[in-house]
Amino acid sequence: MREKTATAVDAGHSILKVKLGTERDREIMAAVRDAASDARIRVDANEAWTPPEAVDMIETLAAFDVEFVEQPVPVDSSDGLRYVHERSALPIAADESCVTLADVPRIADRADIANIKLMKCGGLREAKRMIHAARAHGLEVMLGCMIESNAAIAAGCHLAPLLDYADLDGSLLLADDPYAGVPMADGEVDLVGGDRPGTGARER
Repeated sequence: MREKTATAVDAGHSILKVKLGTERDREIMAAVRDAASDARIRVDANEAWTPPEAVDMIETLAAFDVEFVEQPVPVDSSDGLRYVHERSALPIAADESCVTLADVPRIADRADIANIKLMKCGGLREAKRMIHAARAHGLEVMLGCMIESNAAIAAGCHLAPLLDYADLDGSLLLADDPYAGVPMADGEVDLVGGDRPGTGARER
């Protein structure tokens, strides 16, 4: 973990997401923070903790200067998400608990951030509706992604002006992406630098 973190930092990535939910979470966080002393770090627990475990772990994560914690408890634990949110030392983002428009009001008093994904909600129009609903409920908005090609990432980039957080790195995890997408030099989405209409995605 320390070596991979150092590699990411050397590659110019200043914001890192760390997946937790193991018996070695504290050790992992110590290694990551040691290798990325200046990076902004976000944590995704992927539903791994019980509500009391989540509150305890978040106290530890706060000491590592973590920005926020994503989906700390299982999606079927709506009351558990509220329990964590009311006691959390860090902002809470809802991911698996926020899939479609109908989910937004359900998480409004249980999270600080709505994480929206095109592959889950159904596309750009539904995502835009979710963004407006989240704003109406006082939530911040993050657009996330799955492991997907630049064709999908480029579509998501066009919502960037409406977001607080753009977590659009899924194509970086592909060994061979058949598409090129919107330029994102130095982590900045460039919607005007391309020379193609539409999303800007094209086959390589």
